[in-house]
Amino acid sequence: MLLAISLIIWSSYSQASTPALPLEKASRLASLPLKYTQVEYPNKLNQVLDGDEYLKSPKALPLAFYGCFDWHSSVHGHWMMINLLRNFPDLAEREAIKAILKTNLTAEKIAAEVAFFVTPGNKNYERTYGWAWLLTLAAELHSWDNALARKLE
Repeated sequence: MLLAISLIIWSSYSQASTPALPLEKASRLASLPLKYTQVEYPNKLNQVLDGDEYLKSPKALPLAFYGCFDWHSSVHGHWMMINLLRNFPDLAEREAIKAILKTNLTAEKIAAEVAFFVTPGNKNYERTYGWAWLLTLAAELHSWDNALARKLE
């Protein structure tokens, strides 16, 4: 039943007309994740520590989503950059966004994310809000017919 409701909501959402966002507003939106997805502090890590080996700075962990104040905000910021690239081909920040995505969303860093999620005490890390944003980011990449998206996916 929940799946049916979700599909009905998504179907009506995807068919609705999206209000137009002017390019200058999209550029303004892009400035936020461009700035904060690379900022290490202040940071609320919120992980469970099972020993001294887990106590590291955000950048040293080395996770793909270390920037911003917290993990889910970093995931959301990466989704926003991908969404803006996808929907605004003339975005002035395009190359800067691509550089951050190529730096942060590498196979090695995603493997570190996976390893972090299976450490003792962190199997439910950022559940469910952060997980929802991670799935949204993955769906954005998967549904975008673009060579960069295939590389990052």
